[in-house]
Amino acid sequence: MIVLDGHSHCGLTVPFAELKREWDLGEIQGGVVFSPVEEIYDRCDFSFIDSEQYRRSRERVHTYLLELARRGNIYPYFFVWNDFATAGKGFAGIKWHRHPDEPVYEYGTRRCEEAIDDICSRRLPIVLEEEFRNTLSFLRRIAGRTVVIIPHMGALNGGYFRLKAAGVFENENVWADTALAGEGEISDFAANYGIDRIIFGSDYPFGIPSHEKEKLYRLFRADALESVLSGNLRRLLKIPSDSV
Repeated sequence: MIVLDGHSHCGLTVPFAELKREWDLGEIQGGVVFSPVEEIYDRCDFSFIDSEQYRRSRERVHTYLLELARRGNIYPYFFVWNDFATAGKGFAGIKWHRHPDEPVYEYGTRRCEEAIDDICSRRLPIVLEEEFRNTLSFLRRIAGRTVVIIPHMGALNGGYFRLKAAGVFENENVWADTALAGEGEISDFAANYGIDRIIFGSDYPFGIPSHEKEKLYRLFRADALESVLSGNLRRLLKIPSDSV
């Protein structure tokens, strides 16, 4: 069975050789990669906006990820920050990320709106990790124009059941990944919304790919595993089955 990791961090501080070793141990053939947060912005400085140091860092790590994609079975996502740079050719999706104690996106700016419009016009899927209130606001702005993937089954977006109560997962353009998510949340999503919007993820280096994969073997039968472990991601990214 083909397995693709839909949520992993890789960059100059987390070299691909380390990720590849863990993928090999878990019999995982490839997957989505996006930059570690520390290469994108200073997450320890709540007042941080941007700096030349981080602009250069973002450029370096995105170049690194695009070069990795030449190996095959590697699908780089562009990590957006407050410069709202455009994802260049070769990126398969978008990472949009912050925690409550981290610097805030300049959501009210025209540059932000233009970035969102560009992402949606290209139908790039967005892995969105944000505070609960900002998650709801962001989904309203996206308005179904592209797929939004809630990582960790929403654990860091306010919690799975809080998002469920808000009706977030009723939207067919809202998907979820399983990285470090609880088995109860994954099972509840599958029971209520089906398996076609669930993507396997490890959140390496915070999660161990082989362990995260085995969690899904405990939860799903063989006919569902193919969809969750790679089929849904391949359909989302339009990856031909004979190219993996």
